[in-house]
Amino acid sequence: MTTIAVRTDPIRRIGLTVLIIMGVTALAVLMRGFGGGADYRTPAWAIQLHLATVIPALPLGAWLLWRAPKGDTAHRVGGRVWALLMIVTAIDSFWIRTITGGIGPIHLFSVLTLVQLPRAIWFAKSSQIDRHRKTMRGVFFGLIAAGIFAMAPGRTLWALLFG
Repeated sequence: MTTIAVRTDPIRRIGLTVLIIMGVTALAVLMRGFGGGADYRTPAWAIQLHLATVIPALPLGAWLLWRAPKGDTAHRVGGRVWALLMIVTAIDSFWIRTITGGIGPIHLFSVLTLVQLPRAIWFAKSSQIDRHRKTMRGVFFGLIAAGIFAMAPGRTLWALLFG
């Protein structure tokens, strides 16, 4: 009888754990959102669509930025999926208006995303890889910054998570 040694890479285990935690958190947030527990000045579908695109964009973006090699088929396909998720997220954000009742400062991240993503794609297609890399990093860290601002007390995400 032969035994097969299974190598468990700690990075893969950590990544899988983070994805599971994010999935459970997303499910809890979405379920709470369906219950109507918070006072929304925005349609529920907008928040649900926003979370449905943001939550997978975060780990996918991290994977794309920190994996090697770049430029292969997996990078290109993953990048297209990530860009699509980010475009939907940015457009959808304009329906989310809970604090001000209108477009607020956090929406600047959406405008920047809608401007910078096409530029980054053009940089990649025109072989300006350094500019592509810098622009995509900027959009990714903008996603993280917007997420941090979205967790502020009084914001919709705060209300969904903490009541």
